[in-house]
Amino acid sequence: MNRLLKILWLTGLTVLLVGFGYLFYHKFVKLRELRRQQIIYQERIDLLEDDVARLSKEIAELRNDPAQLEKLAREKLGLVGKNEKIFIIEPTPHPE
Repeated sequence: MNRLLKILWLTGLTVLLVGFGYLFYHKFVKLRELRRQQIIYQERIDLLEDDVARLSKEIAELRNDPAQLEKLAREKLGLVGKNEKIFIIEPTPHPE
């Protein structure tokens, strides 16, 4: 009986260890995947923080330099000055 008890005890212990090993392995794989995602997200955050810093600097420059603001308004928005006129020249169609 003593031998049977030892076999059952060892079998139970083996099953328990294999079960824990299985669970810990899957947790380890999940942790590794989460760390990989964390690195990707941190890289994205770093890029976005760089964009925020660049845009903040651009805003500060535009607030302090009216000529730069006017240039941007002309280039990006097509705005004109108070006493300026715009002439739109359309190409003439070629007779065929």
